[in-house]
Amino acid sequence: MFKPISILSLSLLVANVSHAALVTDPNDARSWQGATVGTFAALYYGSDTLANRQLVVDNQLLDDSYFQSAGFAAAQFIKFNGVDLVANPGYSSYGTSLDQPNASDGNDGTYNYTAGAPGAVVGGSSVDQHWVQTDNVIGNSIWDLGFQATKAAVFNTIDHGPLPQEAIESTVYLSNDKLIWTQAVTERVWLEGIYADSSVVWDGFAYAVGTGSNATFRYASVIWGGPGALLADGDNEINGIMGLQSDFQPPPTDVPEPASLALLGIGLAGLAGMRRRRGA
Repeated sequence: MFKPISILSLSLLVANVSHAALVTDPNDARSWQGATVGTFAALYYGSDTLANRQLVVDNQLLDDSYFQSAGFAAAQFIKFNGVDLVANPGYSSYGTSLDQPNASDGNDGTYNYTAGAPGAVVGGSSVDQHWVQTDNVIGNSIWDLGFQATKAAVFNTIDHGPLPQEAIESTVYLSNDKLIWTQAVTERVWLEGIYADSSVVWDGFAYAVGTGSNATFRYASVIWGGPGALLADGDNEINGIMGLQSDFQPPPTDVPEPASLALLGIGLAGLAGMRRRRGA
């Protein structure tokens, strides 16, 4: 059936657009877990100068808000360190961050976590407190975004400093066939992570990558370290991934499904036949 944009979809779209809080001042004095506009200027453009801080602003690199996930869908984690998770859903393990939003306990404001739960597919297929660590072989760990995306949001988990290096310690590769991979580039960083509760710190510095063009892709592979990472210390912590459109919005909801288009074609052909018979 057709899926027109609903009032709910429109409200979610407006909410996501209005929630954006791009950093627009190259001399913004604020600090996010010790990282400043100058920190990002040095890491991405070579040094902390006014010209490079202006590049941070002009390229809309930083968003001083959290990634509001309403309307988005988490990518399915289908391959982990060379193992097919569709065939082996209970394979390996995942970690769990302990500080949870809107909950007060001894883990507040910490990077505390536990590890050892079975089933890496659980750790990598949703954006929550669970996460996985990939190896550094391109194509060994793959997420299926579920549609032709233009960008992919990467949700990492922080377990220690320095920041934002420890948060963006992976390189992402993008593909349509899981064979030919294109290195992604970082295009946006959400400084507050995934939760509105700012006391949760392990979720900070979620980021979006793309190909640097309007090229689309279906799959994302993540490795620790590599040319797109700000740090390579032998591991990473990936919470989950979501596909985005070119404007950082959710997948389109007004496109008919292939089966719906086929049924529509059959229906139109039938109507045309009836009209011909009536005319005769």
